[in-house]
Amino acid sequence: MDIGVCMRPEVLKHKLAARSEPNSEQAWNLSRWPTALSQPGPHRLFVASRGAWRGYFVLRPDALFTPNECWTPFTLLFDTRSWTEIPLTPAKQFRGFTYKVPTTPAADQSDSPAPRRRTFSSQ
Repeated sequence: MDIGVCMRPEVLKHKLAARSEPNSEQAWNLSRWPTALSQPGPHRLFVASRGAWRGYFVLRPDALFTPNECWTPFTLLFDTRSWTEIPLTPAKQFRGFTYKVPTTPAADQSDSPAPRRRTFSSQ
């Protein structure tokens, strides 16, 4: 399942800069859990910025839940090296997340292990 978020240009730039760091993992916090991500399978985080869909990150199979964080208790994790640019597609600004993302070919999953169930861990 795919979800989309809007990022300010400077935030996306920061996330993409992490590709060259020893720890290329980054996070995106949400106020509510995207229930479609509870389904097994590969998941992608599409990014819209400056009015257009720019690309996506492949989400890690695990996410974090921090109940003490009242505004954004859910954290999605992704490796910034998985960034895949897509043809620019117009996107209206929105808050939170959306399931209405551009249609792109799914990544080839033939060499990847069977998907794991998503788990939450408290911090």
